[in-house]
Amino acid sequence: MYIQEELSIKAMTISQIYSLYANNKLVVNRKYQRKLCWTIEEKRNFLDTIERGLPVPMFLFAATDDGQYEIIDGMQRLDAICSFISQKYALKDGHFNLESMPDTIEQKRKNQLKQKKPIVDASICKSISNYPLPVSIFPAASDEDVEEIFKRINSTGKHLALQELRQVGVDTQFATIIRQLSSEIRGDISEDKLLLKNMSNISLSNYRLPYSIFIDDIFWVKNGIINGPEIRQSRDEEALAFIVANMILPQKNHFYLNAMALNKLYGYSPNPLNIDIPIEMTQVNNAIDRIGLDFVMKQFRIVMSCIEEMLNASQKTFRQMMGISKTVSDLIVPFQIIFMAIHRLIITEKRGLVDYHLLASKIDGKCSRIVGGNIQNRESAIDAVYGLIQAAFTQNSQEDPALDDWSLDFVNILNKSKTEQVLYDFKIGFVPLNETKIDVSVVNQVLKTLTAINNIGPNRTGYVIIGIANDENAAKKYATKYGIDYTLINDFPLCGIEHDATAISQDLDRYTHTIKEFIRNSQDIPEAYRMHLLTQMKTPMVYGKHTFVFKTCYTEPVPFGNDYYLREFTDVNKLTPEQIPNLFTNYYRK
Repeated sequence: MYIQEELSIKAMTISQIYSLYANNKLVVNRKYQRKLCWTIEEKRNFLDTIERGLPVPMFLFAATDDGQYEIIDGMQRLDAICSFISQKYALKDGHFNLESMPDTIEQKRKNQLKQKKPIVDASICKSISNYPLPVSIFPAASDEDVEEIFKRINSTGKHLALQELRQVGVDTQFATIIRQLSSEIRGDISEDKLLLKNMSNISLSNYRLPYSIFIDDIFWVKNGIINGPEIRQSRDEEALAFIVANMILPQKNHFYLNAMALNKLYGYSPNPLNIDIPIEMTQVNNAIDRIGLDFVMKQFRIVMSCIEEMLNASQKTFRQMMGISKTVSDLIVPFQIIFMAIHRLIITEKRGLVDYHLLASKIDGKCSRIVGGNIQNRESAIDAVYGLIQAAFTQNSQEDPALDDWSLDFVNILNKSKTEQVLYDFKIGFVPLNETKIDVSVVNQVLKTLTAINNIGPNRTGYVIIGIANDENAAKKYATKYGIDYTLINDFPLCGIEHDATAISQDLDRYTHTIKEFIRNSQDIPEAYRMHLLTQMKTPMVYGKHTFVFKTCYTEPVPFGNDYYLREFTDVNKLTPEQIPNLFTNYYRK
């Protein structure tokens, strides 16, 4: 890695930096960058430094071939600057004056930004805009170069949590699994590279900084397994590494949850010059090779979905079911014991359908002596829980196709829609409130939306889910009308489709058949695409409610009627004759 000759160091004004931000040029690589974590006080303190004209540390960017800049060092500071300018928070004196900078004047004119009040004096804002930031830019020769630089900058561990340092620059299957699964559970799943302006969509809310993910709603926190401050220090990823490794390793290689053991699994050393590979790192990745990365993740999701459904059936948190005092800081080990007992039944013994209410009753208040306190022998504890709960699982000589990981998959789809809205759409149902017939226009609208999502381009997968309300007010109206309840999943009101079936006096099987027949007989989409949609269509039960999940991942442009449509943000736009050639070029270019 020789980049010194091409390294440039220069001053860039905040106005220039914000222009990059506004024009989608500043990106964050989530393989090594943490989430936004500064408090509003830390942001204000940094802006105060700038306002006073005091020097600030250097920013480090990697210039990419597509004209973007990957932020290596300074993400929190850049967000503090750009989110202040874009009206996402205020200083004590007020909000940034949008008339102080060319880009914000233009954004205000186009209604892309709205001026909030009170407003900081224009002279102060212009002074902030003209403040020169020290920026070092080097060409991003490879992802490995960028990750190595990031790792060395943070090698002292003063800036990042230890688990975040373990993940940096580690491209093993084990690290990939932990990164993916932990994002799914927290709800911050996204593409590896994300625009800086979209980082708030996958970050944990702070006091007076309402990011998209509320920390108290995360599975680990709301169930009393890991507390909020520990989540911010990536304790959930340590828990997952502990659970997954013990799930796939032979019993003789099982380990206890501690920093040294986790370091070995990742091959991490505080010394960046240490190149030794611990045997534990080889063992866990060999285990993944034998089982298969996708199947390891599927195993975990199936067991996790079973636990979530059980908790939903009990209407209690995990800590409440365990009967463990709040004085116990975290319940990672008790959770792992319950997890492994269920894993043995579902995965190892291929037991069939689960009676979630029975499972909850077997665990509720009966495990505190088994999993509470200082556990001397985890394997014996797993055996005890296994014996306690096995009656809730049916004997089955074959793997039960109804036992799936849809609860977690479903939540992943909802969470991804926050950062990739163009690929997702949701509707509460096909039967309007107070009606007794399927609204054919709504079905056609869904089919048109699916073609528009498909036409975004090749190698893209999109979803339309039926059974999700636009907002909680709509969900409440259906709940009142049909006597149903709804479940909030990260602010998405899950109502299910049972209310549709009730409204048209059909059972769910007949209702599903009716919708499939409509699609099968539709003359507005080509026959091959009809078959594609029907093949990909799922009707999973999630949190006790049935839904329709329509998936599109077709390999060529698809018309609706005699026209082609394209999804742009959340709109479905009809293409003009002049635009259609570009649609086909986008699909078939090499």
